[in-house]
Amino acid sequence: MSPVFRPLTPDDLDAMLALEQAAHAHPWSRNVLADSFGNRYFTGSLWLQQQQAATEKSEQLLGYFIADGILDESTLMNICVAPEQQGQGFGRQLITHYLHLCERQHITQCWLEVRASNMAAQALYQACGYQENGRRRHYYQSAAGAEDAVLMALLLNK
Repeated sequence: MSPVFRPLTPDDLDAMLALEQAAHAHPWSRNVLADSFGNRYFTGSLWLQQQQAATEKSEQLLGYFIADGILDESTLMNICVAPEQQGQGFGRQLITHYLHLCERQHITQCWLEVRASNMAAQALYQACGYQENGRRRHYYQSAAGAEDAVLMALLLNK
């Protein structure tokens, strides 16, 4: 079965938190994830739906994103793909879906921050059209103390 996109809801918090904790060394807390359902935020998620019995369906969260949108700008705040599902194109599908939603909302500038050490994510963002725009020194916690954030930007055509 092919994955299905849908917005996240507060009912998805348990699945989001489990995925966040599995995928990130410094995961967002349940409270921070819960706060991502305010008016300025929009979300997307990718679910694998499976038929278990004639009347029973189950869903597996493959990945999600959380973004904000203010006027014509959006920041991709968090993107997460289940560790066992990484490398299969789900991250690219989530970013493509995010950018499609941005275009529908007439957003023209998309921003994100990524750990300087996360070269795979940077390569994915560059393949989707993002370009490095600057750095925030010692922005993220790391095992070594702190690491830089790479700022990336993408301008969408109207």
